[in-house]
Amino acid sequence: YVQGMVHLHIVYMYTKGDSLVTNSAGTAMCAFITPFLKYLRDGLVEENLSPARFQVLQALSGGEEVSMVRLAEMLSVTKRNITTLVDALEKEALVSRKAHPTDRRSKLVSLTKNGEETFSQVARVQQAHLEKLTAHLDAKQQHVLAESLSRLTSVMTEEDSPNKTRCPTSQTE
Repeated sequence: YVQGMVHLHIVYMYTKGDSLVTNSAGTAMCAFITPFLKYLRDGLVEENLSPARFQVLQALSGGEEVSMVRLAEMLSVTKRNITTLVDALEKEALVSRKAHPTDRRSKLVSLTKNGEETFSQVARVQQAHLEKLTAHLDAKQQHVLAESLSRLTSVMTEEDSPNKTRCPTSQTE
């Protein structure tokens, strides 16, 4: 999940001869991002949880303690932003912080029991919300969409890949 306002700094175009040709797949992805983010936010409104906070809970849902720096890297946000998010979630008793056992400058973050329960509940709501959206596609279209998104995710997240890219985003709460 990507959250916040998306700033499309990159226009997916290439030139062919003297004419400008639009890459329709790239253009479609760019056009999809903003309404999709709004759709995700709308699905979380009743849960009183922002997409950014949901994403933090999701990142911690594996049950491991994660350093603040690693959490910021996982979510592609700044250290300042992750601190703000964790502060808010800690006030709501959804996460807890403790000192790192070997690095006194580092803090470890984990879900509290309340955080685990909240994440499970909100994840079910979000899944149902996404299923409502994908219900507008037939089974074959859903399969192609899932395969295509999985492939693009792999390309963007492979550490050694020369194709590793990031969507231009601005992360906000």
